[in-house]
Amino acid sequence: MSAEHKAALVLSGGGARGAYQVGVLKAVAEDVPSGTNPFRVLTGLSVGAINAAVLAEGADDFPGAVRKLEALWRSLHCASVYRTDWGSLVGRLARWAGALTLGWAGAKPPPSLLDAEPLARLLARRVDFGRVNAMAEGGAFDALALTASSYSSGKAVTFFAGAFAEDWRRARRTGRRCRIGPEHVLASAALPVVFPAVQIEGEWFGDGALRQVAPLSPAIHLGCDRLFLIGARDKDTGPDVAPAPSPSLGVIGGQLLDIVFNDQMDADIERSARINRTLDAMLPERRAATQLRPIAIERINPSRDVRLLAGEHVSALPPTVKLLLRAVGAYRPPWVLPSYLTFEPGLIAALIDLGYADGRARAGRTRAFLGLGEAQPKLAAPDLVVDD
Repeated sequence: MSAEHKAALVLSGGGARGAYQVGVLKAVAEDVPSGTNPFRVLTGLSVGAINAAVLAEGADDFPGAVRKLEALWRSLHCASVYRTDWGSLVGRLARWAGALTLGWAGAKPPPSLLDAEPLARLLARRVDFGRVNAMAEGGAFDALALTASSYSSGKAVTFFAGAFAEDWRRARRTGRRCRIGPEHVLASAALPVVFPAVQIEGEWFGDGALRQVAPLSPAIHLGCDRLFLIGARDKDTGPDVAPAPSPSLGVIGGQLLDIVFNDQMDADIERSARINRTLDAMLPERRAATQLRPIAIERINPSRDVRLLAGEHVSALPPTVKLLLRAVGAYRPPWVLPSYLTFEPGLIAALIDLGYADGRARAGRTRAFLGLGEAQPKLAAPDLVVDD
C-alpha cells in the first residue's frame, strides 16, 4: 500500500462458514511477501473475530499467520467449538423443558442451547493474546477491532487495540480502546440462544452482528479508505433451494442468521456506494469542506451455494447435533442452520478449497486493490464498491 491509502480486512460472521474466509486469505497470502502484511487494520465480528484475532497474533508475517489459521480450522470438529456429548445436550434440553413446565416453581432454563466451553479452551490454547496486543501496540499493524452486541445498552460495541485511535460514539454503536482478550472474541461469537452471553466489566454481550447496523464503520473510524471484505452470503441459485411452504423453527432460525450476518453488510456497502457517487459529483472545494471521504471496497462471497455444500456433509455431524437439528426441523434442505453449525473436517475442507479457488480467480483484482505490485484503482471513481 502507498502511504496515502490504508487497507482494512473486514471479516463477517457465519459460524462454520468462517472456513471460507480462510481459503480466500490463503489465496491472498500467496501474493504477499513473507514478513509483511497488506492490512493495517483487522476487523471482525462473530466467527470473523476469531479469524481476525489469529491474524493479529501473526501480524508481522501475514502468510505465516494464514498458515496457522488454516491449521487451526482443519483440526476442528463440532466438539472443538461446543459440547456434543449426550449428557450435556440432553441435560440442557431437559432443563429447557423443565423451565417451560415448572417455571412457576422456580425451575430455570440453561443460559443457552449449546455449551461453548470447548471454544473458550480452544482460544486459550491456540491464541496468544499477549502477542495480539503487542502486535497492535507495537506498530506491526494499526488496530484490531472486534464487535460485540451489548444486551445491557442495546448498542454495538467495537473493542479495539491499537496505538493511535480514540474512542468513538455514534447512534447505537461505540468504539472502546482496550486490551483484547479471549472474552472479547467469545462475546463477539456468542450467537443468541445458541451460545451463552459473555460478561465483560459487568456488562453482558452477545454476537456482534446483532446490533452492528454499520459493519464497515469500525475500519473507517480507524482510518482506512479501502476495505477488503470476505462474506458468507449464499449464492442465489433460484427456487430449487427454497424452503417448504411452511418453514420449520430451524429454517426460520437459519434465515435469521442470514439476516444478521449478511443483510446489514449489503446495506452498508450500498450506503458507501451512494456516498462515493455523491462525493464524486461535488465540487472539489465542497468536498474538502466535508468530513466524508471516498471508500474503496472489494468483496468476495462464495461462488457456490454454501447451504448445498453443507447438505453434502451433514452426515458427519455428531448424533446429538443431528437430533437437535431434527427436533427444530433444520435437518433438511435448504440446510441453512447446518451450514452454520457443521464444524467437521469434510465441510471445513470443502469451504477452504472453495475460498481458495474464488480467491485465486480474483487474484489480479486483489493484487491491484491492495497495491501488491500493480497499479491501484482511482479512489474517487463512483463505482468503487466492487462486488462478486
